[in-house]
Amino acid sequence: MPASDRPAISRATPRRLTDKGAATRERILAATVERIVESGFAAMTIESVMAKAGLSRGSVLHQFPTRLDLAIATADRTMHAVIEAAREQASRIADPFERLAGYAQIVWDTHAMPEGLALTDILQAARWDTELLAAIQPVAAQVEAEVARELLALATAGGLADPESMVARGWLLVSSARGLIIEYRLGSNRTVINAAIEEMKQSHRRYCETHARKNSHA
Repeated sequence: MPASDRPAISRATPRRLTDKGAATRERILAATVERIVESGFAAMTIESVMAKAGLSRGSVLHQFPTRLDLAIATADRTMHAVIEAAREQASRIADPFERLAGYAQIVWDTHAMPEGLALTDILQAARWDTELLAAIQPVAAQVEAEVARELLALATAGGLADPESMVARGWLLVSSARGLIIEYRLGSNRTVINAAIEEMKQSHRRYCETHARKNSHA
């Protein structure tokens, strides 16, 4: 079968690890996230991660033979970390409508945490790195499907008249948050950016109030 016709296989999928190996892998991925947040994805190298993690080159290369392997695994880790953090934060809001109307804040908080920042950098890099893009697309598709299911459930429980509209709305929030976070990192005291962040949150709440079933959040 020609290589171009073969199904995509994620190089980020780890082999079975011992407890020690799993701990080392987690240490490397955590260091990679820190390195990307500090200096950007372009500056993330095997050597810089080694130094950040305090591990030997052999220890890192045993887990991730190439920089691409490390980038793929980090993309996978950060995508799922953001999802888990959003899920956990949403679970702390008892009222279903408030959980829905406050979702913009949840999106902002989770994409502003280190894993969210690193993920945004990786996704930006993938625009020019076709090998990275092709490698992370399968896990991105799985994550998108998982997020869509959660958004639909969130909207249904929250009383949105058209729950399916929340799927597109959710991704609008994610895209808005990622763009605003880039601007925010250029200067957190910029009045116009802070106003835009607040408008993103309030606009989503107004949307939910307008499109919720009558009296669903009374």
